[in-house]
Amino acid sequence: MSSEVRSPLDEHPLAAFRAALLGRRDVLVAREMERLRRILPWLAQAPEEFLVAPVTEDVLAYANALAAPDFSDLETRARGWCESQVTLGGGVHLVLQLVEGCRQDYLDVAMDAVVAGVPEARAGVHRLMEAFTAVLTAVDAFFHGPDAREAADATLFRHFVDASPDPVVLAGGEGTMLLYANTAFQETFGSEGIPGRMMSTLVPDEQRSALAALANTALREGRARGELHLFRANGELFEADILSFIAPGRSDRMPARFWLLRDKGPLIAAEQARGKLQEEIIASQAAAIRALSTPLLPIAEGVILMPLVGALNEQRTEQMLETLLQGISRRGARVAILDITGVNDVDSHVAHGILRAARAASLLGARVFLTGIRGPVAQTLLALDANFGCLVSCSTLQDGVARALRGTHAEGYAPRRWTG
Repeated sequence: MSSEVRSPLDEHPLAAFRAALLGRRDVLVAREMERLRRILPWLAQAPEEFLVAPVTEDVLAYANALAAPDFSDLETRARGWCESQVTLGGGVHLVLQLVEGCRQDYLDVAMDAVVAGVPEARAGVHRLMEAFTAVLTAVDAFFHGPDAREAADATLFRHFVDASPDPVVLAGGEGTMLLYANTAFQETFGSEGIPGRMMSTLVPDEQRSALAALANTALREGRARGELHLFRANGELFEADILSFIAPGRSDRMPARFWLLRDKGPLIAAEQARGKLQEEIIASQAAAIRALSTPLLPIAEGVILMPLVGALNEQRTEQMLETLLQGISRRGARVAILDITGVNDVDSHVAHGILRAARAASLLGARVFLTGIRGPVAQTLLALDANFGCLVSCSTLQDGVARALRGTHAEGYAPRRWTG
């Protein structure tokens, strides 16, 4: 033997009237959708599923109110309608127009139930009209009563969003139909088709799946963030930072959310400018470091000094050669003193670099003095088995300077001749 599970609603005295009302659900849904599209023309472009689900929920809410102890669920939904209309720029008259049209449709269906002899139909009609009275009272309270603060807050919030420099839209349904767009959005993407335009029209075809994923994440987690390419009103494509979050409200009637669209162009340009500036700073610092690592000091007419301190690697040796030759050429020097007193170690590569500098200097009519030579350095130079005729060596800087000055005075700066 099987037992049928019955709902408490099935035991209510108005159960038969409720069933008759739900039996005409398709008629009620069709009439309300037709009314919505007539009063709000932009809904004509909305997908069918955008309206069917919330309107069907409305029918079920009115039917369940017949057996409910109060009308709190309907009153909550009424506040949700009011919040939505305020956000969209509507007011109390529009909401009342929608509710009154809905009441007339339900009354027609209810009277058909009376004529058909549905049990307790007259009591059902009376209860249904009480439900509509509660809804109208909630609407009036939202705009004029103790709850009027909510309408003012919603209006203030809209003004705040409209003043945003970034494009902001309110979307409904599955989160991709644009219901309201602020001024920045209309300036960027155009105002045509708003409300009613689909979010997918802003993105290239290949990014629509990414847009849908953002919408689903926001619906599931309350917020989502990502990057997409969007079309401006003139067809230009640009990269945008996208933030989607669920719109606040006290009703779950319509899962609406905000989309904040920020053009990354200025951010990218600023980042590139910062990067360029950073490169310039690094280059300037590198130049300063190079200048400090290979300083060139004029000590007398025709004599320049380059004191070297620390380790000499391949890069620094090449820099030494470049700086030395530039100094000889620019100052017309006849003597260039390389002081390596402060150099920790001179390997074969550095020694070759010093000899190259001496040979290159001779081609410019100058002579290189190498001062501060210690025993290990002398051994490294000798191990090269090279011709040092272009190089004058001195044990100390003082000795090198004295010989350089004495030689230039004696020769009157004659190129490539030396008497020191």
